[in-house]
Amino acid sequence: MSMSKSFSTLSKRGNNLATTPARIDSEIFIEASQNLYCPIENPNGSFPLNIAENHLMASKIKDRITLITKNNAIPDWVLNYTHLLGNPDVRMEIATFMEAYLCGCPISHDTIGLSAGASAVIEASSFVLANTGDVVVIPAPSYPMYTNDLGLKSDVTRYDLQTHYDIKEINSGSLISIASLEQTWDELKAQGKRFKILLITSPDNPTGYRYNETELKELAHWCIEHEVHMIVNEIYALSLIETSVVTSKNNEDVTFSSFAKLMNELKSDYLHLWYAFSKDFAMSGLRIGVVHSLNEAFIKGFENVNVPHLVSNLTQWVVGELLKDNTFLKPYIAENKLRLTHSYKLVIEHLEKINVPYYSSKGSFFVWADFSQYLEEKNDEGEKQLWLDIYKNTGVLLTPGIGFMHQKKGCFRIVFTAVPFEHLEVSMHRMTTYFSNRNQLKSD
Repeated sequence: MSMSKSFSTLSKRGNNLATTPARIDSEIFIEASQNLYCPIENPNGSFPLNIAENHLMASKIKDRITLITKNNAIPDWVLNYTHLLGNPDVRMEIATFMEAYLCGCPISHDTIGLSAGASAVIEASSFVLANTGDVVVIPAPSYPMYTNDLGLKSDVTRYDLQTHYDIKEINSGSLISIASLEQTWDELKAQGKRFKILLITSPDNPTGYRYNETELKELAHWCIEHEVHMIVNEIYALSLIETSVVTSKNNEDVTFSSFAKLMNELKSDYLHLWYAFSKDFAMSGLRIGVVHSLNEAFIKGFENVNVPHLVSNLTQWVVGELLKDNTFLKPYIAENKLRLTHSYKLVIEHLEKINVPYYSSKGSFFVWADFSQYLEEKNDEGEKQLWLDIYKNTGVLLTPGIGFMHQKKGCFRIVFTAVPFEHLEVSMHRMTTYFSNRNQLKSD
């Protein structure tokens, strides 16, 4: 049977899914991940620095989970159906964890729902909050997969609100302003579209920008006034950079402020928070995402739509047991921050050697860097050509800005947690050598 004929048996949605990659770097990531660098067995291997996984802390989590399963009997409830929002006892543990380590404010387990990963939380939330064709406004550049997570089943339209063109524009200012929201509101209204959701990520993906309490409060009040649902994705909430020890042009510290604290203060049906354990706790494969909302109707709707997205009871139990142990959590979180800062510092020091501008990150796993000076053509094709050329000559796979809906061409995201620190050292040396050679050829 021919491939084209097999496609014709599908729905329009199915045909589109079968022929459209989920993201621009999907196929090349598979190639790179099957050819990983190893100093002994594969010294010419690849460095896939395009997928947001925390390999710096994976061994710590693996050891802890091994200990939990070895020393504790699996409870009977794990083999049975449980509450559609997640096991109540586990949700209580998560609420206690969030109170202690994220927001310092009371959180009831009744305001929490668990789904099989952040993507499932995003999909279920958008299904409950928005109608077909409604618009979710996202500060751009932003996470490429928001498009699929929000649009494939919920059919919500993504609108990318450009936050900057040159990186230097955000080194000394906020990502978004009330004026830009008003402009977007008027623009969408003129097109007959409904601005239904404002979605921000803090710390941000890909810039690492951390929204402060004042900014969050201004945005929240605007959303409540305009009856727009505001969602803050805090999936990197504990993955913070110690800016005081990082050499950069903009190293002032910014205290992390969880949106949950503001939600507790304003108690509005229009404010919601997402979290997941995949990044801070290096367990993307376990698939456990969290939604927190004081909107009782939303939580009820989420409960009903969540049936296909239930988290494995075994995963819930393991995570619940892990969160009970403060003697593990406190040093783990501190060490995570230390290792993140160490790897981040390595990357920016190499970028400074070749005079590549970057945003001074305050958190997350990323460096957002501007390689536009190396473009042969300042368009999508030129960006793609440079991206592939870097990979072919160094084995280093980055994520191009086109995937983040960024207007300026030549910006790339570097995931500095995607490989062990020793491998990151090799990858950065190869990349800076590559660009240094290009600079030398240009000067000659």
